[in-house]
Amino acid sequence: MPQVPLADLLLIAALVVALLFAVRVLSRRQSPRKARNVVAYALRLIGFAVVAFVIIGGSVLLYEDYKAVDSDITPTPSTVEIPGGLPFQVEAVTFSGGDDLKMAGWFVPPRNGATIILLHGYGGNRAGMLWHADKLVRAGYGVLLYDERASGESAGKNRSYGWQDAADVGGAVRYIQTRAQGSSQKIGIAGCSIGGQIALQGAAYYPEIKAVWADGPSGIRANDLPPPHNWATGIATLSGYIIDWMFTWRLNVPPPASMIEIIGTIAPRPIMMVAGGTPHPHFGSESIRVEYLARYAGKNAMMWIIPEAYHCDGPYYRPDEYAARMIGFFDAAFR
Repeated sequence: MPQVPLADLLLIAALVVALLFAVRVLSRRQSPRKARNVVAYALRLIGFAVVAFVIIGGSVLLYEDYKAVDSDITPTPSTVEIPGGLPFQVEAVTFSGGDDLKMAGWFVPPRNGATIILLHGYGGNRAGMLWHADKLVRAGYGVLLYDERASGESAGKNRSYGWQDAADVGGAVRYIQTRAQGSSQKIGIAGCSIGGQIALQGAAYYPEIKAVWADGPSGIRANDLPPPHNWATGIATLSGYIIDWMFTWRLNVPPPASMIEIIGTIAPRPIMMVAGGTPHPHFGSESIRVEYLARYAGKNAMMWIIPEAYHCDGPYYRPDEYAARMIGFFDAAFR
């Protein structure tokens, strides 16, 4: 059964209320003697319409937000197999993440002394970052791709939309250091969507990470959203605060620090923020949101907006430029 967008449900609620209002008005006939009561009567009807809209619209909003949170925390396990014909060899590895969760991944040792942690989008698994891994390995970098908690083959009772994932990055850092066998190890991190958000969190909490490539990173909490600029973004902001409360309740954890609170602590380490420039109906392009986060990062953060991209699809539209920019960014960071 197709899902009806939240904005459409709210519009339907508004139309229902307006219809009830119109029926009520047209069904009553006012005599001239009672003309003085028309204004008061109309105001009562308007009040009824407003209250009805708030009740109906609020109920729809809560219902949709609950469904979204329920979907967001549900595990998405999958079997992750090494694709045939992969142009480089990977080693299947496991390491301990936060809460001692067993994290499953693939590791390729570096030839240039630097390893990049790669983080996939929400609901996916490590195979989603093989394109990035291929470009990095060709350039001499090592890579550690792993399934985020409760995704792919990694353990976990629930996903957390990044609320509990930063500690797993710490486990990845420790694993890379262990594999380095005491030699100096340079570590970077790159991620797409939620993976980009977790990558930024990881760099904020683990100074061992020296550079961050974040493509289409989401915020962590509602106050990471830019100020609303129309009715749709206003509803999205309100919904964000409700979802924050629901995550706190469903995960039984205190809310983490927001992105705008922690992203500035990454400085002076370099950050590349990548965003699509193609606008979404009513909400605009994701570049608005990503640029807002970048303002809090400082001068160490750079922006690259890909006009024809929507979300994390820059490698599809500009594969050569994307690869060159990503490799150039990490080369400069580890020079």
